[in-house]
Amino acid sequence: MLINEISEQIFVLKRLLTFIQLNHCVFFIVSPIHTNYNNVVNDNHFHLRARKKGATSVKKHREKQIILWVGSFLLLLILSACNSNGNTSDTQEKENEKTAQSDGQVEESATTVQYTTITGEQVEIPADPKRVVYIGQTIGDFLAMDIPVVGNNLPQDPPSYYEGKLEGIVDIGNPADLETILTLKPDLIINGYYKADPNLNEELSKITTTIPFNPALPYAERVKEMGNIVGKQEEVTQLIAKFETQSKEMFDKFQLTEGETATVFYQLGKTLYIMGDRSLGAIIYGNNGFAVPPAVQKNIIDVEGVSFLEVSEEVLPEFAGDHLFVIVQEDSESEAEADRLLQSPIWGTLPAVKKGKVYVVPNEWNTDNLLALKQLFQKLPEWMRKQ
Repeated sequence: MLINEISEQIFVLKRLLTFIQLNHCVFFIVSPIHTNYNNVVNDNHFHLRARKKGATSVKKHREKQIILWVGSFLLLLILSACNSNGNTSDTQEKENEKTAQSDGQVEESATTVQYTTITGEQVEIPADPKRVVYIGQTIGDFLAMDIPVVGNNLPQDPPSYYEGKLEGIVDIGNPADLETILTLKPDLIINGYYKADPNLNEELSKITTTIPFNPALPYAERVKEMGNIVGKQEEVTQLIAKFETQSKEMFDKFQLTEGETATVFYQLGKTLYIMGDRSLGAIIYGNNGFAVPPAVQKNIIDVEGVSFLEVSEEVLPEFAGDHLFVIVQEDSESEAEADRLLQSPIWGTLPAVKKGKVYVVPNEWNTDNLLALKQLFQKLPEWMRKQ
């Protein structure tokens, strides 16, 4: 008899479990399992019936009470466990939401970075630009650093070190055609002509994020700034260290004496210029390189915003160093004028000329862009050995 009633209670509990939902624990209220004593309201009545039915009836009553207590205890255990599971589930769900929000914020912040331009303006630029338009002449830096340039005012007569490197880059004109740039859908424009045309920067900014850039800086400074723009600071550090090592090895072979000077001339048409520490001068006067003649230092390098100076033949002795590098623009007028200069009486009086330390350099090597530097450290010794 007892076994049958326990089985009935277990059946009822199983029915209760079917209404429990694991995540939210929804329960239906079930009436308690009743005895036949109407909650045992009247003790006297119970005792009277107990006397009539004897000890068997009392035992039966107690058995039912035990069954009721066990069933209630099991139900409480189920309620407690389900409630705990529900709380854990809700907590986990909230943690997942927080994690998702955090990941989203990190991803969003990583798409752009704050950058301070050379004019002091704070702008947001792409953290990893994919379509760059560069307006300037040092496109070799971008190529050497594998920056994805889609447009540039390409040179009309590309130097030899650009061979096979400019494919896929659209010529945007000189300095820049806005409609052409618009069709390229750039995500960043780097404007190296911002000083020449202040209005151009404003027009370019209507297309996409545009930042001013100074391509006339010596290559180490210029490339460091590029690294800041495109997020390649570590790569830039390695590149500069590599070129500095190559430069030292090259000049060590020259066995220069302390204070041994050099001057860089540039013949453009009928006009003769003396160059400062830009372009080829950045290599000539670099670490471990030639010393700068005092007149070049005073009149060019120390003057803000000046990177070259037009001179007449009469002042050549004042500027000429122990070695003379003559860059000649590759056109008939420049070449003819350079020939005349090299045959002139005043040129013949210079100490470097008398010692055979004059080196004529093709115009394409009047640069310090990274792509050219890879070959320039080989070319410079070749020029000097020819004399």
